[in-house]
Amino acid sequence: MRHKILSIYGLAILLGALVGTIGSLLQLAISRTDQLLLRWFHYAGAHGLPVGLVSALTSMLMVYSAWFLVKWLATEASGSGVQEIEGALLHERPIFWRRLLPVKFLGGVLAISAKMVVGREGPTIQIGGNLGEMLGEWFHLSRKRRDLLIAAGAAAGLATAFNAPLAGVLFVLEEMRNEFNFSFLNFKTVAICCVIATIVLHLIMGSNPAIPMDVFSLPSQRSLWLFFIFGIVVGFAGLFFNKMLMKSLYLMDKLSPKQRDIYVIVIGLMVGFLVYVHPATVGGGYEIIERALSISPSLIILSALMVVRFVITIACYNTGVPGGIFAPMMALGTLLGLAASQVLQWLMMDMSVHPGMFAVAGMGALFSASVRAPITGIVLVVEMTQNYSLILPLMVTCLTSTTVMQLAKNAPIYTQLLHRTLKKQGKVIQAIK
Repeated sequence: MRHKILSIYGLAILLGALVGTIGSLLQLAISRTDQLLLRWFHYAGAHGLPVGLVSALTSMLMVYSAWFLVKWLATEASGSGVQEIEGALLHERPIFWRRLLPVKFLGGVLAISAKMVVGREGPTIQIGGNLGEMLGEWFHLSRKRRDLLIAAGAAAGLATAFNAPLAGVLFVLEEMRNEFNFSFLNFKTVAICCVIATIVLHLIMGSNPAIPMDVFSLPSQRSLWLFFIFGIVVGFAGLFFNKMLMKSLYLMDKLSPKQRDIYVIVIGLMVGFLVYVHPATVGGGYEIIERALSISPSLIILSALMVVRFVITIACYNTGVPGGIFAPMMALGTLLGLAASQVLQWLMMDMSVHPGMFAVAGMGALFSASVRAPITGIVLVVEMTQNYSLILPLMVTCLTSTTVMQLAKNAPIYTQLLHRTLKKQGKVIQAIK
């Protein structure tokens, strides 16, 4: 028995090291590709080429290449991939790691570097889960043990993407609670995997927070009711986001293959042109979060940016290229928080709550509402920003926003995405969370 336990923990260490390494390499590949693109655009401008057109065509080529890989080599690499991991743990979706790993990695680099409004967390989570299946196959483990490694690898993927090991553990326990077989052994396996992945990330990428920003002190108790009101607003925003995303995806399912190709090309061109004329409207979301917190734009600019990024987020995810929705949602939550802060400041001239506090609360609350995972949202944002003093207002906002979703009976977004996938196969999810 002891030998078996130590063997499982040993595999967790190995898996964590693999996920941390590949997740770090994914980030490095995206960063290096971004640098190459900047040099390419500078070269084009220096030689009299229209940079806007060059940017549009370059992004279009990269986006279509990512879609081509998904379409012809690994359809399960489409989109976030979190729903595929949940489907695998329910034994409703197969895992083909040999084709998924290269397609998700390369496709993710192409799509994210092209400044599509998608995040790196989806590819990293799905890659982590597939690495777990790979090790399970290599070591001839039972289906039960393979499922454990799939869950642990997915958790380590989230930890690596956001430098948030505790959030990785909680994501599996909270978001995948219906699929994960909870026991002390399984919990420790997931935790060990996340810790090792984060250590490897620190060795390769450094230990800086995923989103560098000011660290705030705890707001006064009298201001907590503002975060409650804000949580209600974010809850309805999350409900609207989920409904619009799913409606648009079902509309996309009605397109012919040729129409789908045209759609991908058009979105690629649009994103590439926006990279040149207004870069804040595109990209995963990290840059817009940092900029929004530092330059304090006006309410009109914030509102316009929110609307544009909302539309482009859905449009980009509809292409089916590899990429997650965590980071784009957090960017929307940040903008919503800053906008709400300005409205409250206008209504209450003596309000002492820093706008950045609402931005942090918005990041966690919109994620929590859409995914229906409030504890994960709270811990994830705290680990990403290192604002540990904001746990209480985050709890108020996140719990309130998820309550709105619960009362509206809107299922978690990944459950809905999995339901869509299974529906296309003629299957139905047995239980909606």
